[in-house]
Amino acid sequence: MSAVTEPERIYFFVGRPGSGKETQSRLLAEKLGFPIFTTGGRFREIIASGSYLGERIKRIYEEGLLMPAWVANYMFEEFVFNLPPEKGAIFEGSGRDLEQAKVIDEVCAWLGRPYVVLNLEVSEEEVLHRSVLRARDKTDTAAVVGTRLEEYKRLTEPAIEYFRLIGKCVDIDGSAAVEAVHKEVVRAVSALPA
Repeated sequence: MSAVTEPERIYFFVGRPGSGKETQSRLLAEKLGFPIFTTGGRFREIIASGSYLGERIKRIYEEGLLMPAWVANYMFEEFVFNLPPEKGAIFEGSGRDLEQAKVIDEVCAWLGRPYVVLNLEVSEEEVLHRSVLRARDKTDTAAVVGTRLEEYKRLTEPAIEYFRLIGKCVDIDGSAAVEAVHKEVVRAVSALPA
């Protein structure tokens, strides 16, 4: 019988829309050699499929609303249940509401998986500026971004507060240049206990 080692830590990036979660997730994944799971990326793949599910997700996405928690929970659970314990992972877009935050904590506890939530703090003004500049698709308009910010306040802020209360959240100033934020992320990750 082989010895069971401590499962590798997993990381969750949260923050306002346009705070740099996808970019910082990718950079940390590259640095650590971890796979990355982005909820937004997965939603975009499903939308591109042109399937019935894709059309349903597209309508919600284009309105700037969050998907139902059970959809995001399913995607998170499917990925993490198939992740070998010796491998870590980076998640972007998971834990966007209080229900999801509790599911993440419960699933990670059940699996014996250490995890940390990296909260990229960026002002609403900076989010609007970044989103309109990037114009990734037709949802990057002031009106849709405004809806996303309202959804963030209503749903995601309580999730982040929950992670803070249970000691799983590290706040990082996400308003600096990409490279400077990445250095702060790496510093925060390096400072975590083994």
